[in-house]
Amino acid sequence: MGDRTWPPQWFDWREGDGCPMCAGGRVDEDEWGARFHAGEFGDASLQRRPQAPGYTVVKFHRRHVADPIDLTDEELAGFWADVRTAGSLIRAVFEPCHLNYQLLGNAVPHTHVHLVPRYDDDTAPGGPLPFRPETELTPLTPDEFQRQVEQLRTAAAG
Repeated sequence: MGDRTWPPQWFDWREGDGCPMCAGGRVDEDEWGARFHAGEFGDASLQRRPQAPGYTVVKFHRRHVADPIDLTDEELAGFWADVRTAGSLIRAVFEPCHLNYQLLGNAVPHTHVHLVPRYDDDTAPGGPLPFRPETELTPLTPDEFQRQVEQLRTAAAG
């Protein structure tokens, strides 16, 4: 194996040392998004800079786990149940024609799933949406973001 090309902090984060997803704990809102589903194993947050309308991240919150193969059977089942709940809420509010579930960990090695709603007029039918760095994504206006979060929270309560 050659020289490491991954950022040095990634290896620390993988071990849980300074993991940015662990550092903030469970919060209702942060710079990235706002939680609309507080699950037993995973919290779902609508993202402020969406890849597509309804773009959400579901983060495993019980402890630091870099890779889902390190979850217990109970944690794995519970986490995916929370991912399913988030997906159902996105479908109810945003009415996409499909949802993509992306579990990567390349930027932050903490178990989390990106839910990417797909629409019948999107730019890449039949394939994944092209990756765009967060810095290239247009943030929702504060009013629009709060409106969408409230719609999801209302759907979750109802």
